[in-house]
This record gives sequence, structure tokens and C-alpha cells, in this order.
Amino acid sequence: MKCMICEQKCEIPLQGTGRCGMMTADARGIREQFPDRYLAAVDTAIESMPMVHYHPKGTFLQVCTVGCNFTCPGCVSEIITDHLGAIRGQFQEMTPEQVIDRAEQTSARGVMFCFNEPTVSFFTFMRLARMAKERGLLAGCATNGYMTEWAMSKITPFLDFVNIGIKGTSPEVCAACGIRDTNPIFRNIRLFHQKGIHVEISAVYKKGREDEIEQTARFIASLSRQIPFQVMRFMPFGNSDLDDEPRVMAAEALCRRLGQHLDHVFLFNTPGTGFLNSTCPECGQVIMARGFFGPMCANLYKYQSKGRCSCGYQLPLKGKIHEKTRSRLSGYFGGYRTVNAMSMIRAILGVLGVKDKAVADTVMADAVRSDLIDGLYARLNRIDAYFDTVDTFADVTETRARAAFFREYVGEKVRQIREQTRGVPKPRVYYCLGHPLIAMFGEKMESCLARTAGGDLTNQMARKESRPGITIDPREFGHMAPQIIVVADTLAWPPADVIAWCKNNSLSAPAIREEKIFGLHPFRSSTNPDWILGLMALANIIHPSIFKFDLKKEADTFYNTFYGHPFNNGRLPAFPWEEKQ
Repeated sequence: MKCMICEQKCEIPLQGTGRCGMMTADARGIREQFPDRYLAAVDTAIESMPMVHYHPKGTFLQVCTVGCNFTCPGCVSEIITDHLGAIRGQFQEMTPEQVIDRAEQTSARGVMFCFNEPTVSFFTFMRLARMAKERGLLAGCATNGYMTEWAMSKITPFLDFVNIGIKGTSPEVCAACGIRDTNPIFRNIRLFHQKGIHVEISAVYKKGREDEIEQTARFIASLSRQIPFQVMRFMPFGNSDLDDEPRVMAAEALCRRLGQHLDHVFLFNTPGTGFLNSTCPECGQVIMARGFFGPMCANLYKYQSKGRCSCGYQLPLKGKIHEKTRSRLSGYFGGYRTVNAMSMIRAILGVLGVKDKAVADTVMADAVRSDLIDGLYARLNRIDAYFDTVDTFADVTETRARAAFFREYVGEKVRQIREQTRGVPKPRVYYCLGHPLIAMFGEKMESCLARTAGGDLTNQMARKESRPGITIDPREFGHMAPQIIVVADTLAWPPADVIAWCKNNSLSAPAIREEKIFGLHPFRSSTNPDWILGLMALANIIHPSIFKFDLKKEADTFYNTFYGHPFNNGRLPAFPWEEKQ
């Protein structure tokens, strides 16, 4: 039986499933396996969708299920599209009335379907959007736009806004995502626009694929120069290729070129960039200022009244700018708190030697069901608590010996570094999140490791109100006077680019004058279990007279010991079930 909801048009056998894993077939026809069931329903700012020119700062009820009809490598939501078994049992069953009741209770302006593809829960989403319309609320979604014309005819009467994600246009990209071509997507963008639905575009930008972005921008400009065009600078997730990440300066240069076609071009996944702001196309003033807030998210923190420039230009906003936003999100998770937490758990299961996907699904499902996932981020940013968390997952997977070995192996390196830096003068270290004026949070694992490696971390000197994702005042940076600068994202911001930016913007510090600016690539100092490699790299940087770790040898040893193969230039190892695909 053929499914006519998306352009995959899967032939689904009776009681079988289609490509998305969410649609099945029975004697009644094509139907959802899990109707009116949601993974999450959380009130948050619309900027986390992301939307930039639709009801700015407005609170919407953000809902999602699981699954996708694409198979894009490096997808930030891959964890909820690839681990259906971990999540199916965690669905909240809610009627459309109950969802809209929750939206009204939180004073939300409407509902938005995000995180995973709405077409895989098409009938559920259509019932919800219809109910929103009946109750006077707004409804929208983030979608890859691969719906059939039949599905478009059914859903568009109930949609008010939509963000269409473009993964690329080349045959290679289409093949990687598992689709034939992008023609249906561009057809549907035109249809959305013609029907008066507020449209914003999110185009993924991988290094070397500038022509595809410009081709997409020219098509959007043929509809309207005023459609917001969000360039999503590719950030490697999972075991995607790290070399696909473009440099920030190249991404900003691309945005300037796109500005020849479109009035409002934005650059996401790029802390500190001015291209996250809404600027006046006539005089260049910033009308709405935003900060980085995690993958594909932003936070609006300053704006001119009603979105009108002092020169008189009015931003093409749909809906008013809302003064207050209810938001349950914190840190740099943006709208992906559960997604990130599940990715952390899966990474830990990897070093524990868990090879059975069903076991991994069960562990993640239990974490979602309990309150474990809520405090996971904080625990994984402290070394001792990290070991305790590994022990917790070892208990439920019966891998205690493996966890004990991990604690012993990694703990010995930590003890060695702590002992050898005890009583030694600590140089002032500033850890930035790529952009020189975006200070890494003082409570993050990266900052913890910089202190453990014997640095006097200056990040805690940054004022709290300067965050999240907002550049600190250059005077704050000058007061820090760092002797060493560590750049978290050196593929995006190589040291030479950091030095050039600082000199061009009159930013001065001993580290800049002496060009003591370092990146850790290909080693990590985040919450992945291989953070010990980042700690050793930091020790080499901060105290080169004490530490001379052979990082390539240490990395190969760690990866051979815990993953069964040598280090692969920072690319995360695939899980056994992924290797079989």
C-alpha cells in the first residue's frame, strides 16, 4: 500500500512500516502507529524553532514526536530519529484539546512542531493545527518540505508559519539524505508563500558548497527579497565529517554575497557573528540584536521599538514583538536539551562497550522516564560527578568492570596533571567559544579542564548579563589580560583568524601580542568520554615546560582501549548497529 504523505511514497506492507518508521498499513489504509502521542510539549520562545521575523520573543508550545523521512548525516536530531525504540514508550498521549489547553495555560501564542519532521506524524499534527485554529491560536512547523501536493492541500489551511530546512541541492546531498531530488521542496516553498503562510528558510552550509546556498538564495529571492534566509553553518554532530565545518570568516563572506539577492540574511551556529541580527537594508543599523543560543537557536535581547529603524525602515515582521518570554531552556542547549542529553548517554554507553542497540534504547528510555536526564548536563561538567554518572550507567548495563577501568585509566591521568601543577604559578587562561568575545561558561566541562590543567581561568570575570551567546565588553576582555587564549572551535576560528580579528578590532592582551592562541582540534574537552585527551592537550598548552604528552599516541591508546580502533582525527566512532548500515 502506497503512502502519499511525503514524496518518498513508500510501499508499506500490511503491519509493516515505511521509511520513517512511524507510518504503517492495515485494512483501513495508511495510518500512524502512535497517533496523538508526543515526546515533548514545552513552552519556549519561538526563536528556538528558529524563527526571526514571526512574533519575535513570543511564547509558543513546542511539540515533537520522533522519526524522519530523511537520513541526513550529521543531523542534530539524529538521536531521536535513529532511536525510536528508546522513545516510543516515553510518548505522552494527549488529545488535540489537551495540547491546546496546555498552550493556553502557559499563555502561548500557539503551537510549533519542531525537532523532528512533522510529516511522520502528519495526521496528529493536522488535528493539532486544526484545533489551534478553532481556538484562536497560531500553528506552524519546521519541516524539510518533502510533502506531496496532496499532503500540502490538507495541511496548509491550518498553518500560519513554517521554517523549511534545505540540506543542499546537489545529487550527492540528495543521495546522502535518501531523496531523489529537491524539486518537491522548492515547489512546496512556492506554494507556502503563495498561500500567505509566513515562510523562513534554513539552509545548511557545508564547506565547499557555497554554490548550492547561492542557488537556493536566488530561488527564494525570486519569490520575495524579504523572506528571512537563515544560513546554518554546519556543526559536526555524531560521527559526521569534521572537515565539513566551514570557517566563520568564509560563512560571513557568503552571507555578504547573499545580501545581493536578499534583504535579510542570518548566520546561525556561529557565536558572536553580527549576521544573527536583523539589520536595516537601507542604512545598515541593527534593528534587532540576537545572541547565540545553541544549535540552530538564538535569543533576542535588544531591539528598536516595533522593529522600526530610526531611518524609518520597518522590518517585515509578522506579529508584534513580545516583551516577555516564558522559557525553560538554559545554557547553550537551545531547544535541544533532551537531544543533547541522550547523545551524552549514548557516548558513555560506547566506552562501556554496549553493542546492542536494544540495550542502548532501554537505558535512554529509562533516563527520559526518570528525572536523571534533567540534571545530567550539570553532572557531566564536573570530573568526579562524571565518573559517578558512568558508574550509574554501568550498573544498569552490567558493565561495572568496564566503568571501573575507565575511572582508573582516566583518573590516573587526571591525578598526574593535578599533582604536577600543584604549587606551580598559574598563567591567566581565557577560553572562548570560537569568537574572541564569546566567553565559555565557567561551569562547563571545558572550563573545568582548563582549571584542572593548571590555568587561572579568567572566564568567571565575565558579567552574567553578558550571556548567553552575547559578546562580552572589550573592556572586560582587556581587564582579564589573558596570557593564553584557548579557542573551542578551531575549525571555525583557526588561531590566525582570531589574531586577525583581535587586531582589526583593537583587542589587546598578552596572549594576542605574543600570539599564544591555541585550539585543541582534533581533541575534545567537552562532555564526550574522550575529554581526557582535551585535558592532556590543555596541559601541554598551559604548562609546556612540565607536560609533553604525545597526544597522537595517547589518542590511539584511548580509542583502541575503549572503542577497539585507532583515533580517527576526532571523528566519533560509529556504533555497531551503525556500521552495519
